[in-house]
Amino acid sequence: MPRTRAPHTGRGDRMHHDEQVRLIQRALALIEAGASERGEPTFSPVSRYLDPARFESERERLFRALPIAVCASGSLAAAGDSLALDVAGVPLLLARGEGGELNAFINACRHRGARLLGAGAHHQRAFVCPYHSWTYGLDGALRCRPHAADFPHAPPERCALVRVPVGEALGLVWVVPRARREGESDRIDLERHLGRFGQDLRHWGYDGWVPFHERSFPNAANWKIPFEGNLETYHFQYAHRQSIAHLFHDNLLIADHDGDHQRLLLPKRSMAGLRDLPHERWAIGPHSNIIYFFFPATFILHEGDHANLFTVLPDSVGHSTVRAVTLIPEKPTSEKAARHWQKNVESFWGALDEDFALGVSCQSTLASGANAHWHLGATECSAARFHAAVERVLVGR
Repeated sequence: MPRTRAPHTGRGDRMHHDEQVRLIQRALALIEAGASERGEPTFSPVSRYLDPARFESERERLFRALPIAVCASGSLAAAGDSLALDVAGVPLLLARGEGGELNAFINACRHRGARLLGAGAHHQRAFVCPYHSWTYGLDGALRCRPHAADFPHAPPERCALVRVPVGEALGLVWVVPRARREGESDRIDLERHLGRFGQDLRHWGYDGWVPFHERSFPNAANWKIPFEGNLETYHFQYAHRQSIAHLFHDNLLIADHDGDHQRLLLPKRSMAGLRDLPHERWAIGPHSNIIYFFFPATFILHEGDHANLFTVLPDSVGHSTVRAVTLIPEKPTSEKAARHWQKNVESFWGALDEDFALGVSCQSTLASGANAHWHLGATECSAARFHAAVERVLVGR
């Protein structure tokens, strides 16, 4: 079963509160100075978004090599719950086993390769190939097949479904979308991969949070473009002037990184009111949005008492698929609670749909010849850091 929320130690909570205090102090100093954290301005060549050969390299070296969050753990809560989806061109089948373990396979029968399940969520205790009825258990083992004696060259133990590395952390299912290699564990070491920002989110209680809303949609833009827009605050006062701009300071950003992962603090105007309170009463959640970006493609917006997150999956040079989920501490037990969370979902997507639409607009002009490169300013340094990480992986450094 998905992990329950782990108890927190008092020492851990104090350490986490200390981190909140440090971030708030940085924010208050910038607010008082009317400043923002900045990096080096740079260029982004348009070839990054148009080159088919580069795209294939990105898909192979990034998406088939690093963990990607693809759905909420709570969406696969019971034995027999399963989900079929394509990730970076690989057909996957996720299934909750009889003992509560989560399994991930390539969604292909070992006989002639037909997909066992169509896209979407399912619930069943076995997977039956629609072509010739080869039947597999939730553990991927071949259980039976018609005319089994005709396959002496394919013993059942060699015909199990091909496993894919998988893991669960922060209320999410993470996969490395490729066949497990010989000698490799089928469990991803997510504690190591997520690093200190993963610990951040565990302090908030994410391992016990449950999905309230899930969404998947096509996006007519290169997979990198949504992250450019969501790793900077320069656009807030203009792109979001009718939605959330009034809540935030203009172009104020506080950025940290852990390897290629990033954490961005976006202070709200209400944060200034903390100056008159003792540090013991400081809490960052109500007075900021905190973005956690887990390289290469998972974006988590921590909003104090809940989180909205999405992963952008590459389909082709100019198209991607967005898989998104809203996580909350517990399932709503009343209509009032459900309406509260639904209002939060609508607010989030009201703003994010603006971002995605602008990304599609940008993609539509790339091949026009208007720009040989895009310009990333000093406060767009987190987007530049993201691109630098992609470049480093592609050249094998």
